[in-house]
Amino acid sequence: MKIKTKLGEIEVDRDKLITFEEGMPGLEHLRKFVIVSNGSDPIMWLVSVEDESVALPVINPWIIRIDYTVDIPKDAMEDLGIESKEDVQVWAILVIPHENPENMTINLMAPIIINTKNNKAKQIIMENSGYGIRHLVKEELERSKKISEKVSADVG
Repeated sequence: MKIKTKLGEIEVDRDKLITFEEGMPGLEHLRKFVIVSNGSDPIMWLVSVEDESVALPVINPWIIRIDYTVDIPKDAMEDLGIESKEDVQVWAILVIPHENPENMTINLMAPIIINTKNNKAKQIIMENSGYGIRHLVKEELERSKKISEKVSADVG
């Protein structure tokens, strides 16, 4: 099926539709999304199928912060029907300022969890995780680089 989006008109495979049964915080009225690339990998786009003006940049959070941890609450696991961690995909939302893309931030407190077996999704909020909603990507990348270098030095 073809849908109009902020990124232009795209062809969407119905099997790739992701359902947020409760919507997302601030977008509770929207339930159907799809993840698409517009050639800016590893940044992908979580695009609403119901509202062409909604497209959120998302990324695998471990690309930005290598020691990121996600604790999926038991009720969220049940809501999504998750039986195995192999069935879980995790995305983090980015905010990319038009005027200063170098000040891009990542929301590590509220990851999007997708069960890849049934395409059910939920944005969870990890309140006591120590993560915030606006981590500067350049700082997180630098931090991850230092961790990698330390691990390499310790191994070598």
